[in-house]
Amino acid sequence: MAIQSGTHIIHTVQPGDTVYRLAVRYESDADRISQANGLYPPFTDLNVIYPGQVLVIPRLYIDPTETLYVIQPGDSLSKLSQRFSADWQLLAGINRTIQNPDFLFPNQQIQIPAFTYDVELNDTLYSISQRTGVSVEEILLANTSRPSVSGDLIYENIKLIIPTPSSRNIAVLQPLPGMIVPNNSILEGLARSFEANLLYRLIDRNEVEVIKETFTTALYGAPNYGRFIVSMSFDTVPTASEGKLQVYTRSARDGSIQDLVQIKVFFQ
Repeated sequence: MAIQSGTHIIHTVQPGDTVYRLAVRYESDADRISQANGLYPPFTDLNVIYPGQVLVIPRLYIDPTETLYVIQPGDSLSKLSQRFSADWQLLAGINRTIQNPDFLFPNQQIQIPAFTYDVELNDTLYSISQRTGVSVEEILLANTSRPSVSGDLIYENIKLIIPTPSSRNIAVLQPLPGMIVPNNSILEGLARSFEANLLYRLIDRNEVEVIKETFTTALYGAPNYGRFIVSMSFDTVPTASEGKLQVYTRSARDGSIQDLVQIKVFFQ
């Protein structure tokens, strides 16, 4: 599966922008921007871009694997919440540069729970949706205003933006949907929870608990969002090739599951 590592920036083209200027601005490369967005014949003239068009820009240098969105005039957390299938409180909480959720600065870069996927030969939106567990509708919405992405056809080597499942208080950064999860792999994310307490478990397609409910903690407790990272050790061998990772909290009142995030994964 062609999940892309490194930092990717979602930029909406403004008047006066050129591929070369954007490559300099975001420490990227014009050829890589062109490849990632289909800026070449027969789709368009080489490196021709238009105001309002959305580009995915890969950074050249070694960076964290994250997706950053560049704020444009008229953007709000409510609109971005709908576009990227993420609660607005989560978007506000995981970005320390957002001081006031009602006020965003043009050109401000914020992290969103999403990743990029390099389209491969014979891929379809349906097959990518089946692999990742993210709906076709959510993928299309995240890729709004990208001429190289449509419901009918996608092209090899184009970079797709795929939202990562999240809840109001939990975002899982690793593993990403559709990844193979071996024993002792890393679980990493951001969470807002009472006394920083979190739970996770790993279940295969046959409902066998590969990892039974296990406790971990985030760096900070509520009301802040804190990063959590833990090595996941299998309790038993998977009985199927497919499964789901669940990250959640439990109610102190009745023990019910809250803020459940489910990530579709595969086993070796």
